[in-house]
Amino acid sequence: MTANTGPGWLGYPLGRGESRVSIGGLGDRVLLLGRQAGAISTLFAYAGAESGARLAILDVDGSVSPEVHGYFRAFDYRSMLYEAYHLEGDDAMHGQLVASAYAAAMDLAPEEESVLSAALQKLSEQNDLATPSALYDAVCAVEGFRGFYVDKLKGRIGSLRHLDTTHAEGFDVLMRGGCLVSFRSAPYPLACELAADLYIAKVLHLLNSSSVRPDALLVTGAHRLFKDLTRFQHSGRLLSQLLDAPIPLILSSRTPALLNDRVMESMAVRVYSSEAWNSRRDVRWPPALSSAYTACDDRSGAIIGFVPRFIRARAPREESVLLGTPVRASSELTLAILGEVSKFDAANRQSVVSYLAPQFLAVDIGAEVDRLHSEGYLVMEPKQDGNGPKILAYTMTEAGRKLLEELSS
Repeated sequence: MTANTGPGWLGYPLGRGESRVSIGGLGDRVLLLGRQAGAISTLFAYAGAESGARLAILDVDGSVSPEVHGYFRAFDYRSMLYEAYHLEGDDAMHGQLVASAYAAAMDLAPEEESVLSAALQKLSEQNDLATPSALYDAVCAVEGFRGFYVDKLKGRIGSLRHLDTTHAEGFDVLMRGGCLVSFRSAPYPLACELAADLYIAKVLHLLNSSSVRPDALLVTGAHRLFKDLTRFQHSGRLLSQLLDAPIPLILSSRTPALLNDRVMESMAVRVYSSEAWNSRRDVRWPPALSSAYTACDDRSGAIIGFVPRFIRARAPREESVLLGTPVRASSELTLAILGEVSKFDAANRQSVVSYLAPQFLAVDIGAEVDRLHSEGYLVMEPKQDGNGPKILAYTMTEAGRKLLEELSS
């Protein structure tokens, strides 16, 4: 490792020789390990921002976002999830990566991943969204797969059908760097892991097609995304593509014991917090101080302990992140909602969302229905449902009919 007297350094070495430990001297494959991995990740993010590097950070465990407020544009994971769902019809590789993202998050068997891959190929040809709701319906139409695997897969996907998102930001924001996406607000662990895997799949796809790319990608909570797999026959395509990506990569894990062995073997440089270093089976090296970190470089065999530098706050500590401003619903969605209400006498919010969910995101449908109602295009009236009691359902107003005619033409 080389010394660097300028910005972009991590701390002070405990041995003689170098005056500072440089972030640039660690190469392009770095693994951060131990209970203090969040603090090391924050230090890397801070040093990268100070050196002028345009980092893209996927903060899966939420350890980085509160500490570097002011250095990065921070977004909630829902802000770009819409774009992560969107399949590129002219590139089958994105569909394969999305299938691998679902397989990694849900620990699917190869047969189940094959069903998903075929279903995503169909959705990709339609330039559709790879939402759990759309996949739930698409797997039934896959030719050559029937019975146990399809039924089991539908049941597992069904638990994710209402994963929330919004159409607020595009991935060009993340690909330009200087951006942090926090997954802290995910409603449950599987939702967090699937969303993060979908982000990685989209980034890998864009690295092959976009002219803009970040200087490095930092991912926290790596043991949640790339687990020590229970299925030895699992392909792990998403992990393989990530390790081969043409971009510097920094992965962080608080629990190394749960991390996939291939990650440990593929990262040339590992930085341990003190308890992770002291708990290793290899006792040839002296123990680390409680406040120090230890960098182990397989390229040169160098091992160096260092004390982290102080991080200077640029803005008051802030834990909240931006969700972004939702994009106005497309005319196609508005037309579909008005058409649905015009055809059925008993259409309500829930029925409209359920009927259109395979084509559009549920959160977008609900938001647009609420807008049409609040702006007077739809009204809620009691209606008779056969011989049963009266129910409240939508009726289209004159303004709604005019809007329907305009959109239809």
